[in-house]
Amino acid sequence: MLHHKFYSSNKPSNQLLIMLHGFISDGSTFDSHIDTLTKQVNVLTVDLPGHGNDDSPMDQEWNFSYISQQLDQILSEYHQYHQYLLGYSMGGRVSLYYALHGTNELSGLILESTSPGIQKEEDQIERQQVDNARAKVLEIAGLEIFVNDWERLPLFASQYDLDKSVKKQIRQNRMNQDPSKLAKALRDYGTGQMPNLWPSLINIQIPTIILAGQKDEKFVNIAQKMNEQIINSRKTIVSEVGHTIHVEDSAEFDTIILGFLKEEQND
Repeated sequence: MLHHKFYSSNKPSNQLLIMLHGFISDGSTFDSHIDTLTKQVNVLTVDLPGHGNDDSPMDQEWNFSYISQQLDQILSEYHQYHQYLLGYSMGGRVSLYYALHGTNELSGLILESTSPGIQKEEDQIERQQVDNARAKVLEIAGLEIFVNDWERLPLFASQYDLDKSVKKQIRQNRMNQDPSKLAKALRDYGTGQMPNLWPSLINIQIPTIILAGQKDEKFVNIAQKMNEQIINSRKTIVSEVGHTIHVEDSAEFDTIILGFLKEEQND
């Protein structure tokens, strides 16, 4: 079973927010949000395969079906709660897959800077090659060189102006990961391996909020398209931030999440 941590709400609540992190991170990326979120709801953070304290077998393929089955086991332990699944980037792709294929009933979905997959087969094959090349860098050159390259991706340019202590914390979280496990994660459930879920979005009928950062143009466009496909959804574009909304404007992120959960509690 995937490693996970439960945080009890400070007041009685029948809502459980399950938080899934992005690539080269783990559940601790949400640590700074726990105090605020647990004023209103219960929280569960999960380490996805190959990240943090996860100990998924290396001889097992960590595909989306495997991860969904692992989440089934965890969430069935908390069946007494109304469950809301939040996923950032890679965690958002897992969340979308789970919303369509998981067995536990979700009460809502929160998608941060994520995508339902690649639509064209040739583009998907090209992304698989990119993921495989990055996996080789991890195995041959090591974690520090990979992290240095990762931090220079245009996707994270908006993080350059973050406070030095925040940037140091993000880098330390990345450097705490296991390069061989990260390489396997890229090969097994990287963006290139994700099934194209675009045609299935119409089947998601639970309340859904789609978040994107104003500076993250690619994912603003994806958020718009997802919003058009998911029936009971709305999108929120957070101003003056990029891909990592929960880091770049943590207060606004918490406000949006708690507002959404409060609305759902009252409905």
